[in-house]
Amino acid sequence: MATSFDIEFDENGKILDFLSGQPLDDKPEERVRQRFLRILNVEYKYPKDRMRREVAIQRGSKELVDNAGNLIRADIVIYSSAIAAKANDQGKILLVVECKAPSELGGYNQLVSYIYNTSAQGGVWFNDGGDDDGIQYYRRESAPENSLISWIGVPRFGESWDALGRRPKSDLLRPKDIKGLLRRCHNKLHGRGSDGDEVDLTMDMVRLILAKAMDEERTEPLPAFYCTPEEYLTPTGHAAVAARVADLFEDVKRANSDVFSPDERIGVGPRVIADVVVELQSFQLISPMSDAVEWDIMGHAYEQYTSVHLRRERGQFFTNRIVIDLMVAMAEPNYLDVILDPAGGSGGFLTGAMRFVRSQILGTEGSDVSKARQLERHRTNLFMVESTKRLVRVAKTAMILNGDGHSGMTAGDSLGDYGALEKTVIARAGRGAPDLILTNPPFAGVGDGRVNDAATLSKFRCGQRWSEVGGEYRPTGDLLAEGAPPELLFFERCLDWLKPGGTLAIVLPKSFLDTQTYRPGRTILFEQAKLLAVINLHKDTFQPHTGVRTCVVLCQKLKPGEKPKDYNVFMAFSRRVGQDSEGVPIHKRDGLNNITEELDEDISSILSSYQDFSRGKLDPSQYVFSVKRSELDPALRINPQMFLPHLNETIRQIESIDSIDGWSVLTIDQLDPGIRIFKGPRLKSENLIVEDRADKVEPYYTPSSMLQEKGDSAKLLNVGRADKKQLATIDAIRVKKGDIVISRSGSIGRVAIITDKYDGAIVSDDLIRVRTADEAKRNFLFAYLQTRFAQDQMMRNEYGAIQQHLEPQHVRDILVPWPVDEAKVADLLKVAATTIEARNTLDQLNRAMGSSADSLVDGLVLAAAEKVAGSPVADGEQIANLED
Repeated sequence: MATSFDIEFDENGKILDFLSGQPLDDKPEERVRQRFLRILNVEYKYPKDRMRREVAIQRGSKELVDNAGNLIRADIVIYSSAIAAKANDQGKILLVVECKAPSELGGYNQLVSYIYNTSAQGGVWFNDGGDDDGIQYYRRESAPENSLISWIGVPRFGESWDALGRRPKSDLLRPKDIKGLLRRCHNKLHGRGSDGDEVDLTMDMVRLILAKAMDEERTEPLPAFYCTPEEYLTPTGHAAVAARVADLFEDVKRANSDVFSPDERIGVGPRVIADVVVELQSFQLISPMSDAVEWDIMGHAYEQYTSVHLRRERGQFFTNRIVIDLMVAMAEPNYLDVILDPAGGSGGFLTGAMRFVRSQILGTEGSDVSKARQLERHRTNLFMVESTKRLVRVAKTAMILNGDGHSGMTAGDSLGDYGALEKTVIARAGRGAPDLILTNPPFAGVGDGRVNDAATLSKFRCGQRWSEVGGEYRPTGDLLAEGAPPELLFFERCLDWLKPGGTLAIVLPKSFLDTQTYRPGRTILFEQAKLLAVINLHKDTFQPHTGVRTCVVLCQKLKPGEKPKDYNVFMAFSRRVGQDSEGVPIHKRDGLNNITEELDEDISSILSSYQDFSRGKLDPSQYVFSVKRSELDPALRINPQMFLPHLNETIRQIESIDSIDGWSVLTIDQLDPGIRIFKGPRLKSENLIVEDRADKVEPYYTPSSMLQEKGDSAKLLNVGRADKKQLATIDAIRVKKGDIVISRSGSIGRVAIITDKYDGAIVSDDLIRVRTADEAKRNFLFAYLQTRFAQDQMMRNEYGAIQQHLEPQHVRDILVPWPVDEAKVADLLKVAATTIEARNTLDQLNRAMGSSADSLVDGLVLAAAEKVAGSPVADGEQIANLED
């Protein structure tokens, strides 16, 4: 099982001491101390009954005090026996630890004092990575004189100091505090004056881990990845360590010639290499494939480490592990499946698949031999293509630390020709071979993220412009001049790459589900595959790296001649993902409101619902349900939000009104033949913006100005500078008294009406205008659009990958109940008219109040100036200051 190195707290927020269980004040230094107590116990095997915290240090029979008279206490003391610990026998102390808060760097002299005044054989300085090193080890030497020398670690329980160094491979232990180990190594890379950037240092970390793993692969009983205490003390020794590691890395390059260039080297210097070797050399990083839990701990820690220290590149982000596990479990791979990720990144999907399949194999009742053979077959069925060689190295390391299976991880262009792929991929996972594709392709985002290369676009139907031709939506043959989103091309490529009957699980921007841009992809989906599931992910799923709204699409490629009849599609809407927008974990609370270790997420329950759905036993709820393929509209929109039961129940309720005598249900644009619903063109106003009011200067209002009681948020535009095109745009976006305006971006669906104050004002196109000359219907719509019946319909149609949007067509399609006899809504129309008039009056009163307040204060300022000017003590400087 995973070992928790996290500090425990009681219900009052106090730290629970690891040794005694007693509550302690929550202070930064105490947190560091509590963490190292766990490390000493779990990693170094020191029993709790031999450790004490805050031990008073004696000189002879007297306890030492500082200059202020306070007792000098060692943070952690380890004794030779439980009896010595209980008696605080300072003649039987083995080790002393000085802990500091993460921001503190001092304390060495204190450590020296503790050691020299006791029998301690050495000590540790530790601040948990708060500075560039985070941890330092020292051994006490008594000859030729008392001294402390830097050492390569501290002995485990029952060992001597001389045992450290080149341990036999059989004595290496699996690390428990893997996050801490990787953090300490990373801090060593930073701590010796390295001036490389974050990514380069992290890649050096990857190279060093690969060298360590290569050493563990070798059959020699003694390692080559080691540093003796003597080597650690001299530059010559550092060079010897670095040379051995360089030889190991040469073997890594030979074994992975497709990823590493012949001249690639570990960039940091010999001293830094020795520092990292010292941290890693006591541990075994790779284990038999059967050690599933150990692999999972190591792999997860490494994936977290790389996701933190590698910057995003070209729209590539590390996929949330919760989402990976969801997609893998929904796809249910087995050990015979050929599994591919054509946009592999750091290898998260393949490590996720390996975790899943390994768990399935080890959970069976087969013999050890059969399990070993299945595991071996599985690890040779894993393939990845990634365009960035740096990430291929990261992914290979992740697979090594998750249980091997890295030979199929290759560099290449998944959107290029199949024949140009690496030969192992062509041979085992070429076109038509993969049983399962799991991927999160790079997204276009904004700017120049689209694929514009004509040679690439010409390979794809989605690289062409599509249109309705003879009632059929199909490609025209013309390449997209503006380019295609890479994720759209990847989707088409994945379906083409799959084996017939194979499964695709892919992360896509939510806009894939319902926008016109991605309609070609949806068309190809239903031509070539059966849609199994769509899940809208929570907006924080990929935070803090990107705010793009995402979804998971799961589908199965059709076999030749297969034409599925109407079928159910699983849909879900995730509302909790176990982290906030900064990536900080959010944990569930128990019945007493105490924080638990369980993440607050609904992904696992969505998976459980999908498994029920697959067995035909789905119990639908408000955010988990299924829809019929036949229920999709001609544009094949598959956004679960469109099918949310409570939103569709609203539509059903409105439609039912049509059965009442004297009432009809119409869309808004059917309500009045003269109604106009539009948003206006976008105004490019940069050259018109000025700072001060003058002739021909008008305010340019934001949506918030229209939606707030006192909306004065506006830029100032010099309309006199506008060219003919800008003047036409300005005229088009001027609002008129009586216009109903609706916010269409961000917080969509907020409703206001234009009063006298804003009649003729220039207002941003981010508001949809509803304009009608029919006063009764205008007043009715103003009231109706604010009801949940209209708001639910707007919510059902919102779309967007980053910010939510609404279009005029969505407003036109809103269903409205309307009576044959207008007298049936007379009371509502009267209240609406009164409300609108009250708003108009409120605007006038606000304007009058502001004018009155301005006049009052202006008068007081003038009176004060006149008084100062007439004062005997006034001088020119005072008057000038007042005028300023």
